[in-house]
Amino acid sequence: MKVIPSEELIKTISLAQSSFRRADNGGCRNSSELRDHLRGQMKKPPIATEMPPIELTYTVQVETLTHFRSLRFRLLAPMVTAALFSAVLVAVASYWLGDRWADEELQKRFAGIEQSLSTSTFPLNPTVFELLADLTQTQLIGLDASGRVTHSTIEPDGSKRDAYRIFRFPIRNGSQRQDRVTEVEVLFDNRQIDASRRRAAILPMVTGLSTILALSSISLILTSRIAGRVGRLQQRVQRVAGGDFESTVSDQVDDEIGRLGGAVDAMASQLSQLWKRVNRQQSEKLLHQIAGGMAHQLRNSLTGARMAVELHAQQCDVRDDETIAVAIHQIEASEDYVRRLLLVASGRQDEDRPTKVRLCFDDARGSLTPTARHLRVNIRWTIDDQIDNEQVQDGPTWMAAANNLIHNAMQAGDEIHVSLTKLSDHRIRLTVSDNGPGIDHRVAEELFEPFVTSKPEGMGLGLSVVRRAAERLGGEVRWRRESNRTIFELEAKLV
Repeated sequence: MKVIPSEELIKTISLAQSSFRRADNGGCRNSSELRDHLRGQMKKPPIATEMPPIELTYTVQVETLTHFRSLRFRLLAPMVTAALFSAVLVAVASYWLGDRWADEELQKRFAGIEQSLSTSTFPLNPTVFELLADLTQTQLIGLDASGRVTHSTIEPDGSKRDAYRIFRFPIRNGSQRQDRVTEVEVLFDNRQIDASRRRAAILPMVTGLSTILALSSISLILTSRIAGRVGRLQQRVQRVAGGDFESTVSDQVDDEIGRLGGAVDAMASQLSQLWKRVNRQQSEKLLHQIAGGMAHQLRNSLTGARMAVELHAQQCDVRDDETIAVAIHQIEASEDYVRRLLLVASGRQDEDRPTKVRLCFDDARGSLTPTARHLRVNIRWTIDDQIDNEQVQDGPTWMAAANNLIHNAMQAGDEIHVSLTKLSDHRIRLTVSDNGPGIDHRVAEELFEPFVTSKPEGMGLGLSVVRRAAERLGGEVRWRRESNRTIFELEAKLV
């Protein structure tokens, strides 16, 4: 029996906190090492806590099936036994019928001879006996009234008579005949009788045995196919029990086994989705704990930075310094993010703040344009005129998602296009495209999962935040590669 603990179900808060403390105490020197450290912690066995671990236990029994326990044998054994019994029965019945038919033929031959000779008026001399014996394939013996042999086609020896089956009939008016023959014995050769029996029995026997052989062969083929399909189904179920949810077993045959294979495929698909959902939920729990630890320390740092910038702004002679205003605005936005992270880490959620989409868009453009100018990235901004008074459910959430997408685009390419359009179904779509090299194929399938990134210094959290924001706003996020450009689309409902 193999017991597999569900690692994703039993990770506890202490794991996240201890991971963060070890990373914070100097265990990780940069963001890449921190990301690898956290992903490694998610794959380690869980730390014991007061809650008893939940285990997914399954038993995989791999038995070497003997011929006497296999499905093929259990299906074929009754069929072969019935076939052998039927063959014996057919053989016995055929021999009985052959014997009966041979006796009937013998009686008919004897009746013909008796009818021809018993009322004959021609003399029954040796020449006539020889001719009749050749014609009827028998031996004939003529007897007088005292039982003595008058004429015979064989030697009247008792030992030879044992090889024949003997019939006798009287001759009408035998006492008045000149040849003195009153009775005639007809001798049928036993070898001919046996040969006649065999000829009569062989046809039904061959027909019956050939039919049984054909049916047995067809049964063997069908049974082998069924046993093979069941065996493949068994292997598939064992792979599913071992955690392989991707391969398929259905052979597209619309019968009971085919439908069972389809049910196994459906079960594997549901288990795969459930397993991914469990992993995602566990990753989110771990993110909450990491966010709480990071937010607690960042709050103090941001407060000091804001005070320093504001002090510098007071001492600076230039009153309308755009860079200082942008810096203060970014610090304020960061403080708001930290506050929301602390709420999430404590199990609470910030209240929604419906905001006009145009204000969010203009805010993102104002805060990111200096960054793009510093990175020498050309950004083109376009917005649909129909979005003037439209609002989203939560402005900060939408802005966080938009900022992440635009930041990623600026790191990937130098020609960026950001557009915001209104869809016909009371939704909006933010489209961010860049001329960068595109997404690494190694992470394309899990691009929106936490800690998935191809950047050496990346944490792999930005796109997971975008996906969570899209779900909260009643929309979705997707990406594609088109005309040598990487395109991300973020949709959200309007309120």
